[in-house]
Amino acid sequence: MTIENKQVKVQKAIFNEIKNRAGNKKSSRALVEELAQLLNVSTDSAYRRLRCEKFLTLDELEKISMHFKVSFDKHLALSESDSVIFKVALNQQNTSFDDFLMGIYTDLEKIIQHPNHKLIYSAKEVPIFHFLQIPELAAFKMFYWMKTLFQMPEYSNLSFSFDFISEKYLALGKKISELYAQANSYEIWNFESVHSFIAQTEFYFQSGMMYKQTAIALLDKFAELMTLIKKQADIEFKCSIKGAVPKGHPKNYHLYLNEIILSDNTIYAQVGESSMCYIPHALLYYMTTADKAYCDHLHNVLDGVMRKSTKISGTAEKHRSIFFNYVFQKIEEAKNRLAIAL
Repeated sequence: MTIENKQVKVQKAIFNEIKNRAGNKKSSRALVEELAQLLNVSTDSAYRRLRCEKFLTLDELEKISMHFKVSFDKHLALSESDSVIFKVALNQQNTSFDDFLMGIYTDLEKIIQHPNHKLIYSAKEVPIFHFLQIPELAAFKMFYWMKTLFQMPEYSNLSFSFDFISEKYLALGKKISELYAQANSYEIWNFESVHSFIAQTEFYFQSGMMYKQTAIALLDKFAELMTLIKKQADIEFKCSIKGAVPKGHPKNYHLYLNEIILSDNTIYAQVGESSMCYIPHALLYYMTTADKAYCDHLHNVLDGVMRKSTKISGTAEKHRSIFFNYVFQKIEEAKNRLAIAL
């Protein structure tokens, strides 16, 4: 590939990503005017850049990358190389919890804005988006993150209480859950997916970081959440804990059970003609890439897993009942262990 052809390919890829992110919310004319203003050029000159009749300078690439939040590096990797560029935050100790939550909100908002989108979530544990719509569960998950995973000094000597999590965090968590309710999502669970929350609750009680009644109350809320998810699987549509049907794709909830493969919370996101992969690393954090070859590969892998899984949403009433009966049984067993514990 010549240097000129490669530059055309990279430039087209950058503008295609910008257009796909905008979806139907921004007309071609509006994009041209925004680009012209950003680069301080005429609209005609902006058109020529969009059509790749005029190459972008390095200064212009930097401005576009910063303004539209697209990665020049990842598109530079769209050659025949087998290498894949991942974006990863290496200064995680400087990332505030606000930034962490806002990062989830921003990414999810960008995904669902496009009418042709899809999320595939290979769930090691119940996807966090579900927890965030119930304040008590959201409070515990956030406390667990800040104390055990982020290891924030101010939480080191604290035991869990529903009052420790600010209304600001809970409100943002609720907004994240409302965005996810609009997403067209495919979740792959296994029997282990439900054990994580139960284990975390019991660990906090056994370690003296939670009162018995608080632990039992959390498990009751977890059962409430599982009841809601079962209802969503029944109708293949996400609904809130209060029963209101959110705006979103009809049939936007697809739940699969795989009894063999242990998942790792990998996420594949399709946004129009573009795609993004989120690969977990360092506990809560993700590495991301929009490399087409890698995303296509992961999409094929996850599609293969779903084909070998049992779909328990929709008409699969028998398999759905077996799975959720197992879930409720495990919750009751954990409550019984807590009830007799000293």
